[in-house]
Amino acid sequence: MTRLMLALVLIAPVAAHAEDAVSQTVGHGQVDWSKQTVTATGSGAPSLKAANAAVARLGAERAAKLDAYRNVLEAVRGVRVSGKQTAGAAADASPEVKAKLEGVVQGFKTVDTKYYSDGGVDVIIQGPLDGVVTAIVGPGAKSALPLPDDGTSGVIIDAKGLGMTPALAPHVLDEQGNEVYTASMVASDNLRRQGVAGWAKSLETAKKDGRVGAKPAILKAEKLWEAGSSDLVLAAADAEKLRKWGGLLSSAAVVIVTD
Repeated sequence: MTRLMLALVLIAPVAAHAEDAVSQTVGHGQVDWSKQTVTATGSGAPSLKAANAAVARLGAERAAKLDAYRNVLEAVRGVRVSGKQTAGAAADASPEVKAKLEGVVQGFKTVDTKYYSDGGVDVIIQGPLDGVVTAIVGPGAKSALPLPDDGTSGVIIDAKGLGMTPALAPHVLDEQGNEVYTASMVASDNLRRQGVAGWAKSLETAKKDGRVGAKPAILKAEKLWEAGSSDLVLAAADAEKLRKWGGLLSSAAVVIVTD
């Protein structure tokens, strides 16, 4: 009973976060867009030929870690970059990008290890998405621009109901398809630290995100650039507003609200 009560206490805050988190299962991994992390579990079984139980468990742990890294790389490769392109497609098109991406994943850390009575082991690997962004889309802009004089502290783009798939570097376009916001506009330090955009499931949650500050502007996305895309289209007036807030864009002070 005590173990059950402890499990419920530990699960409760996770469940509360899960209800409001923008998360996505990709392959055998889990991408938490709200926390900007990717997580995967690997499993290892003990060898029946091991000299003793300790050696068997060590081998199982090693196998579990290798399995976890395979799974987390698979998850990262399946993540959308922009439009309909995945990180895997971008890596396959460029040996340099592929090497950078695999290097980033190798830097992910073990966050938990579970041992079972039969000698089996599970290893959980987790890493930040920001390193994946820079590996795929490049360094970003050289420096940040001044913040707007009107006091606007950030931008929330409401894409609720459009069926948008979260992405590492979504493009925000005007009605003619001209780029209004892309990863290339984000200052390199900000891109490396927090990526291109934050993600939320509601306007209320988005307003609480520190990256948009105390006085964010709220813009409504008109549609996706094409069905199944991760690129958003703004009406002409909103696109023009966004163009004037270059300082906010270079700071990645943007949160996208999606389903």
